Amino acid sequence: MALLEVRGLGKRFGPVLSLDGVDLDAEAGEVHAVTGANGAGKSTFMNLLAGVFAASAGEIRIDGRPVHFASPRAARDAGISVVYQELTVLPDLTIAENIFLTREPRTRFGWLDRRRLQRDAEQLLADSGIALAPDRRVGDLNVATQQLVELARALSVSARVLILDEPTAVLSPAERDQLFQVVARLRRQGLLVFFVTHRLDEVFAIADRVTVLRNGRKVATESIDALDPSTLVRQMVGHDLPARAELPAVDAASAPIRIEHRSARGAAGRLELRGGEIVGLAGLVGSGRTRLARRLAGLERGAVVRLEIGGVATPIRSPAQALRHGIVYLTEDRKRDGLFAELSVLHNATAATLPEFAIAGLLHRAAELRAARTVFERLRLIARSLDTPVRELSGGNQQKVMFGRALLARPRLLICDEPTRGIDVGARDEIYRTLIELASAGVAIVLISSELKELLMLSHCLLVMRDGAVVRALPGGCTEQAVLMAAAAVSPGVTRSSPADRSG
Repeated sequence: MALLEVRGLGKRFGPVLSLDGVDLDAEAGEVHAVTGANGAGKSTFMNLLAGVFAASAGEIRIDGRPVHFASPRAARDAGISVVYQELTVLPDLTIAENIFLTREPRTRFGWLDRRRLQRDAEQLLADSGIALAPDRRVGDLNVATQQLVELARALSVSARVLILDEPTAVLSPAERDQLFQVVARLRRQGLLVFFVTHRLDEVFAIADRVTVLRNGRKVATESIDALDPSTLVRQMVGHDLPARAELPAVDAASAPIRIEHRSARGAAGRLELRGGEIVGLAGLVGSGRTRLARRLAGLERGAVVRLEIGGVATPIRSPAQALRHGIVYLTEDRKRDGLFAELSVLHNATAATLPEFAIAGLLHRAAELRAARTVFERLRLIARSLDTPVRELSGGNQQKVMFGRALLARPRLLICDEPTRGIDVGARDEIYRTLIELASAGVAIVLISSELKELLMLSHCLLVMRDGAVVRALPGGCTEQAVLMAAAAVSPGVTRSSPADRSG
């Protein structure tokens, strides 16, 4: 018998059907990935299992018995624990205090039993394979280690079902491997682990089976051994993704956009694009791509930037000046630099163009709404309303809000720094489509991505950077090897020398 069974599970939010008749069986001692494109219903499904929402239809069974959760606490009491993507640890408390928060062991006189707290935390961490000292202050730990504390806290309630919601979003590859080792140990101990992720490499690395959701419905539940990445992508988005996009022709008759720039340290360079051209910036980590992007957008102090369009030159000394001349920058870090988390979708979208929606100094909300709705219909934004706080949206929809802001600013030059970082394959496909549509409309685009396949698929040409400077220009149809060799300063045809060759 399956540990957890779901039959006909559905959830409505008003007129919106977020989850529609999902069936699923999952076993103890299994890592079961749940994936799907943006808006597929992953979060709704997990929140139903965790008791955050009450189901509108269907039922959940544990050990064959129907269960009904009126609250997250009821789900925890039934053995279902969740580790959310956003950390909830308290930095001023120790690891042990965070693990047993609100459930601290007490003496018979009601005082906190610190000795037992320490002992219980040590035992739990050891059993879970988490090598941490319980008396360490959580605020002194890095994000990856804080997430392990969250995991230990979830396990401390005798969990039988553990839900990990995008657990690797902020982890380095080494930290991710550490988490995978802990998850593998929990699987061996007989836990059922639901691993919610949009990263397909993680699905194949950690999961035994995967359930794919699309538009609120279950598409398939498959053994990982029976799948390949292209099949999984097709199940998620409903169609195959091309290796190279059909790019629009560059408008050779348009006035070129020329930008001369000099960094605060004196390094100079020049960039030239035409309307409809997508230029990819390639390079290894630390090559200077983001610094260049921020410089072009007027964000680097002490830098000198000179923009020339149609023979008319103007200096760019600030982000506001760059924006006035049609240079729009999409930051790589939407949470830190790109979005106002507590403000609504609408206010985030119009933040750069508020004067356009003002009459006699007063904001005209109807005009603001009309403009935003037009843009977000084009981007296929999924949100309850434009008044929803942007922090409540998925990563893919948050990225669409940033694109919406850019579109409202009517860019001539759009600089995209890692536009698909942290979003699922379906949202990526929609952002690719948006970039191609913008290029077709004559917008020049500078694209930065750490994923080389993405650059090769979307760029008319690539500029390879190293040590803050462009060292080589390559056509968009070049090979990954050519880009990597240029980025690493390896000349074509040069091979690694033998010890005898180097000694000589």
